[in-house]
Amino acid sequence: MKLSPRQRRKFKKALCEGARVLYREPPLTGVEWADAHYYMSPESSYIEGPWKTAPSQIAILNSMCNDDIREVNWLKSARVGYTKLICAAIAYFIEHKKRNVGVWQPDDGARDGFSKKHIDPMLRDVDPLRAIFPYLNKKSKQNTIENKAFVNRRELFLMGGKAAKNYREKSLDVSIYDELSKFDRDVEGEGSPTFLGDKRLEGSAFGKSIRGSSPTVKGECQITEAADESEQEFRRHIPCCKCGAHQELIFGGKDASHGLEWNKELEGSERARSARYRCVSCDDTFTYADFIEADKQGYWLSNNGLATIDGITYYHRDDFPEKKRIAPTPESVTWILNSLYSNFSPWSRIITDWYKAQGNPMKLKSFINTTLGEAFEELERVKTEPEHLLARREHYNAEVPDRVGFITVGGDMQDHWAEFTVKGWAAGEESFVIDQFEVHGDPSTPDFWDMLEKPLRKSYTKANGQVMNWATGVFDSGGHYTDEVYKFTKRFGVMRLFPGKGASEYGKPIATKPKKKNSHGVYLVMVGTDNAKDMIYDRVCIVPSDPTVPHPGSMHFPMKEWCDISFFNQLLAEVKKPLIVKGQKTYRWVNPPGKRNEKLDCEVYNLAALRIAQQYFGLNLDTLIPQYEESASKSPSISDIGRLLNGNS
Repeated sequence: MKLSPRQRRKFKKALCEGARVLYREPPLTGVEWADAHYYMSPESSYIEGPWKTAPSQIAILNSMCNDDIREVNWLKSARVGYTKLICAAIAYFIEHKKRNVGVWQPDDGARDGFSKKHIDPMLRDVDPLRAIFPYLNKKSKQNTIENKAFVNRRELFLMGGKAAKNYREKSLDVSIYDELSKFDRDVEGEGSPTFLGDKRLEGSAFGKSIRGSSPTVKGECQITEAADESEQEFRRHIPCCKCGAHQELIFGGKDASHGLEWNKELEGSERARSARYRCVSCDDTFTYADFIEADKQGYWLSNNGLATIDGITYYHRDDFPEKKRIAPTPESVTWILNSLYSNFSPWSRIITDWYKAQGNPMKLKSFINTTLGEAFEELERVKTEPEHLLARREHYNAEVPDRVGFITVGGDMQDHWAEFTVKGWAAGEESFVIDQFEVHGDPSTPDFWDMLEKPLRKSYTKANGQVMNWATGVFDSGGHYTDEVYKFTKRFGVMRLFPGKGASEYGKPIATKPKKKNSHGVYLVMVGTDNAKDMIYDRVCIVPSDPTVPHPGSMHFPMKEWCDISFFNQLLAEVKKPLIVKGQKTYRWVNPPGKRNEKLDCEVYNLAALRIAQQYFGLNLDTLIPQYEESASKSPSISDIGRLLNGNS
């Protein structure tokens, strides 16, 4: 039967319609899809625009999206694009692979921030996702902070990691754990987060578990534990720009034969910009700009006999790269990448961070975790004895040593007395104990508080005649006289003497000031006592060879009658012990029975007062001293202090 042209057109159209259900898009790798479709939204990106996968990211993103790989761990530093890569992987699985995805954050607050800052802008700006998500900016049960449902009948679940119920009743193809090392090790007594979450994958043909995090403390870090259990641990190697020898980039160190180095005779930004990398092979150096070009020829080598360029094809390491014998794709991989490989942040930033961390144990820990991408190893502290500190007392040339530019007070409240320590601060957080006093009596009577006010109104003098007052203070309010402490702090101004309450939990900032006053009309400062004590006990171990020469972080004590062995016994009263809390190993500072520790508490509250001035009032110790020297030799008013804190003359 011969068909007319019109009939042939209708028949062809019918065939096309019938075959449409059989059509599948050509399969793309994760990198191919992301480079074609992903977009960096302004809310969550330094630079808005179309995505381009950096050379060091290619193998990682492809492994996340490779169906042959069931488990991906990324032990990473900051500034390597981790969040963008997991967002690109989420989009790829939802739209291209049509998979259900579950993402866990350490807690509900982190989940809410991730959903609003990263996921919602991605749904708006990535065209293939927007085409299958008509609920954007609409109030719908298909579009909540916790759940996004797409018209291709796939779902994205966004969950906090603290509640065991968030690991139940979900059928997933992909489980993603963001910042795994910040999760509870035992979720409400039911097991580890990855064990609970990966159970949701058991019905999936291509179940995949993706874990990423900066490391934390060695022996307690979940991402390093996951890496240790992995089949293959990959590190990136790039060629030297001078000799072509491939090598892993390391930070190096004082006595290292290769690694990052800089001109130590320079200062500030000039010193940071002098950063170069010394090759392990030819001993020549190359710059960050040279690295950006060399990174395009980089590849990955594992600790267990594999090599890869793109995360799709794997080779036997023994004869790579001269010969490329293809090896089976591993089911479990770990990628280790530090900030030296960042295509988005120059090496000068690493040098700047390194100098900021000097003399500050907590900043050094952060540098090791987030810049070098390594777990911090807790070392046994060399115990400092009270007698050692007593022997280190100094004769100040005046009440306030010349280097001091800022004064704080920290107070501890007991049932029958209150006591304060007055501290002066210099550049690099070098500190000087200036004064201390105790007031004994009945805190329920007005006379007690009037007596306590008098020494807090005292001024202190430098050798040049300059008179200084303390500018910021924190006073313990956690005892039996909370209301009285609140009322007392108002005598000095609610933005000068703050009531404080200790929080014995690692991870808490040393000082957190609320945005609003509480019902008593004061700003109750929460104090991370464990982190503060870590820093204090590290700093008392710093022994300057010459006390007259500035030394960041060092602590100085005066040759005063009250600064006696009892003072130092209290300052060093506590010990750090391992404890199991909610199934997790942690550490706590504890006070042995019968020992007094009020001087240590005063030290903690002084440090909290300094942090408030730095974080909320703009205090910069490195620039404050010249401003004080230029001011008149009289006690600054509260308004003067406010201007000084904000960097104004």
